[in-house]
Amino acid sequence: MIRILVPILFGLFLEPAVQTMNPKPEDLLGGAVHAIGGEDAIKSLESFKLHGMIRFDGRAIIEIDLATALGGKVLAVQTFVGIGQTRFGSDGTTSWEENPSATGSQVFTLIDHTVLSQKVRKLNWVEWLTSLPLQIERMEVLEETMFDQESCWMLQIAPESESAKKELVFFSKSTKRLIGRRTIEPTKNGDAIVNVYFRDWQKVGDLQLFHTVVFDREGVEIAMVFDTIELNTIDQRIFELPTPVIHMRDNQ
Repeated sequence: MIRILVPILFGLFLEPAVQTMNPKPEDLLGGAVHAIGGEDAIKSLESFKLHGMIRFDGRAIIEIDLATALGGKVLAVQTFVGIGQTRFGSDGTTSWEENPSATGSQVFTLIDHTVLSQKVRKLNWVEWLTSLPLQIERMEVLEETMFDQESCWMLQIAPESESAKKELVFFSKSTKRLIGRRTIEPTKNGDAIVNVYFRDWQKVGDLQLFHTVVFDREGVEIAMVFDTIELNTIDQRIFELPTPVIHMRDNQ
């Protein structure tokens, strides 16, 4: 018996170690979609509305109201505490913004779709999350790591152009959720690491959504905290163009 066991055990020790394969990007994205409610729940999302505050050092500095709907419709109001208010929006065809002038009056300006998308992206991280599958061709899973005190898979999204930032995104190994993002931004003092953390997940309708987004730039944190998120409840009339915008559009 011993003579038989020895070559068997010796052979086992010489066996190469089993390699743990990294998941594929589609595996991580599929898990994240399921974790927030599933593909059907996301596809049923026709409109989205949120209210929240941007806080710095515990102090509220900007109040946010944002509504979006299918067809590229947007209305956003940002109230800078103690200073004033700005708005931007679109009826799906014409995009605009409204800002205070030096004299205190409100000034309307027409903007293009690219500018509108950039403005929305800064506030609506839920849309960014749900649109990630569209970028799957540019994704690569790099390694396991720790992010926001969780064990995660780190995935890299290659930039669409040389001027775009390289993006890293982090998927929790335990909950499958997308829990954060990292970019490196050039500054006059060198590159700065910007981490974005998605926290305080709560059920909203058929979805599980984060209610806090924390921006950490080299240790300086700003938090966007949502106290209200509503799905498919918007009165479409809120996206109607303001009268000055209609005049500007018609006079182009």
